[in-house]
Amino acid sequence: MKEKILGLQKNIFFLGLTSFFNDFSSEMVLSVLPAFFISVLKSGAGALGIVEGIAEAAANVIKIYSGRWSDRIERRKIFAVAGYTLSVMTRPLYLLASSVGSVIGLRLVDRIGKGLRDSPRDALISLSTPKEEVGRSFGYHRAMDTLGAIAGPLVAYLILQQFPQGFNVIFITAFVVGLVAIASLSLVKDVRQVIEHARSSDAPRVLPLRFKLYIASIFIFSLGTLPVAIVLFKTQDLGITIASIPLFYMIYNVSYALFSLPAGRAADSIGSGTVIIVGYIFLILGYLVLDISSTLPVLVAGFLLLGVFSALTDGVQRSHLSHLVEDRYKGAAYGYLNAASGFGALIAGAVGGYLWQNYGDAFALTLGVGVVLFGLVFFTVGGLIVPKG
Repeated sequence: MKEKILGLQKNIFFLGLTSFFNDFSSEMVLSVLPAFFISVLKSGAGALGIVEGIAEAAANVIKIYSGRWSDRIERRKIFAVAGYTLSVMTRPLYLLASSVGSVIGLRLVDRIGKGLRDSPRDALISLSTPKEEVGRSFGYHRAMDTLGAIAGPLVAYLILQQFPQGFNVIFITAFVVGLVAIASLSLVKDVRQVIEHARSSDAPRVLPLRFKLYIASIFIFSLGTLPVAIVLFKTQDLGITIASIPLFYMIYNVSYALFSLPAGRAADSIGSGTVIIVGYIFLILGYLVLDISSTLPVLVAGFLLLGVFSALTDGVQRSHLSHLVEDRYKGAAYGYLNAASGFGALIAGAVGGYLWQNYGDAFALTLGVGVVLFGLVFFTVGGLIVPKG
């Protein structure tokens, strides 16, 4: 792993490419789901929240065990290949989707694929990186992930502008780009580190208390984080056209991409715990701005703030964990991290979507602020702001 590309370990560089193409593909689909629900399925935020909640539920269980399995057999790449392939294969099947139930099935399979790949992939990133570069590596990975998430919604927007009901064109394009993501994994090498063998059943008993408190804090934070797919319904308050919804997802991702790599570097230099706290403060600010948004510039500012929040927390939360557990348990540890985040997202999506649709966006956003504030108190009082390295 000594040979580098653009200053990055080869595995890190190529895993970033994979994430770029996969998110290009997946975010094309996700960015048009609100429009698809409104114009084709004749549904709203409540139904979309349930869809995302059920999908995340399946992914969360898989995330725990895929990490443990990868530790046990000391192979991570096979899980990444299987997970990305399963997700990509769902994209053309949206051509046949005509009900909320069919979309639930597709999102379920997609998220199972995500559950298979995420924890082993994060462990592979961590094991491929020197300790002093882990924040930068996760920051780069998040940045590439998010650049794809910019390109996807932009292409989706251009397609809908040309073909107002061109969802089928979007789904086919997403599938083709997804195939490129799978192909790029051929350039990634597995890391079979020579470490004492760890049985997957041992992991829950030996993981330290600080790690367990950290997982609890991530769960609380996730409860207060509404899925962006639901927040996009805020565009309808200003009468923005359905075809333009993907643009706001792109705005969010532009901000996310711009700040992801600096966030990783900041985590390495000033400490990941501090960066995480700042990130959730940006989430609170984003919710408050969205709550009062009555003009287009204010709405744009709200989505930009949400992007900064994601940049400061997504990859940084993963690098923070790398300082809390031994290498031999990292697959299992990332499984618990992803599961905690995912189960929180499940509840936030289902409950948040219901509240948004039935009690208004202001109520849902205000409740989110309250939960995040509680999470900040728990994170701080729990002594989870650990120094770097």
